[in-house]
Amino acid sequence: MEYPASKPKTRPTLQQALIKAEKYCAYQERSQLEVSQKLRNMGLSKAEADGILVHLIQHNFINEERFAYAFARGKLKVKKWGNRKITIALKNKGITEALIQKVLKDSDPQQYIVELRFSIEKKARTLKENDPWKRAGKLKQYLIGRGYEPELVFKEVDAFLGS
Repeated sequence: MEYPASKPKTRPTLQQALIKAEKYCAYQERSQLEVSQKLRNMGLSKAEADGILVHLIQHNFINEERFAYAFARGKLKVKKWGNRKITIALKNKGITEALIQKVLKDSDPQQYIVELRFSIEKKARTLKENDPWKRAGKLKQYLIGRGYEPELVFKEVDAFLGS
């Protein structure tokens, strides 16, 4: 059985690429790096991609600060990530250190503790370990892996377990 030849990928015109990029940005917040990579994957040159990026920034389709706040808020509330993991992810998205620090500084510390405690309670219910030392160790290891600060994890897990 012969399969039909796949249609060769056609490179979009600049206008088509601009429309695709606008839709891509309107769907959810994106970083400049993500949009740049998307444009380059369409087959556009660096100069063409940069021109479209400028248009998207001028027309407020891309806003790094808005993206950083939305990303951090979503990862904390939905994925239950800690600040360390959020920082690494934002750096990978091309966000500057100064903006990352601003976003983390502006976040609600009470909400952060609430999310950490929720994660502790949820994970504690799933652990099958009976030895209190091992149980505490597994809880702490899990939460540090989720990006929470070790000092805060130790304090909250010990308070939770009554140590």
